[in-house]
Amino acid sequence: MRERPYRLGLVLGRFQGLHIGHEAVIRKALSVCDRVIVMIGSADKEGTAHDPFSAKLRREMLTAVFPRLTKSGRVILVALPDLGVGNVPAWGDYVIANAKKAVGVPECIVYGDEDKCRTWFPNYPEIRYISLDRAIIDVNATKLRKIILEGDEKAYRRYTAKGLHRYFPLLRRILLEVGAEGDSRSEDMQRYHASGNR
Repeated sequence: MRERPYRLGLVLGRFQGLHIGHEAVIRKALSVCDRVIVMIGSADKEGTAHDPFSAKLRREMLTAVFPRLTKSGRVILVALPDLGVGNVPAWGDYVIANAKKAVGVPECIVYGDEDKCRTWFPNYPEIRYISLDRAIIDVNATKLRKIILEGDEKAYRRYTAKGLHRYFPLLRRILLEVGAEGDSRSEDMQRYHASGNR
């Protein structure tokens, strides 16, 4: 008898500021799936305000949050470059093709209550969808990047897993270098460099 209803699940995200909301979605997937493919979207993007962190760093951070599960193969991390087609069924076909190539076709997709997610997969009626209410967690990646850029380490720790706390200085340095989402970024960057940081 199976312990969980699904053999293989899928979570898709950019994780451009991995936070407790992302973790909650992945943990929900793990509660209903034997194995979970976590696709790191926009894997070909880095160094911009919208996509500051490299796929390598995002993979490392996901591994820091789920060390035993990635090692055991219950969580399978897959880098997914952008296709450049937008939120259309062709994107869904691309996601499923990459999942199939890496591990197999998922039986369910767990996501953070985004209506657009369901529009991506009309060609896969057999896939089940589980959404988590995003309103229960008061953070998103944009907000987290702003918190990091402002240097609010206390807030960062509140919105991230303990395994990620050591990344704060690195993430802040990266955000200061790309000038992400802050009107006072030049002032912050000058202050940061003046203090001898780099």
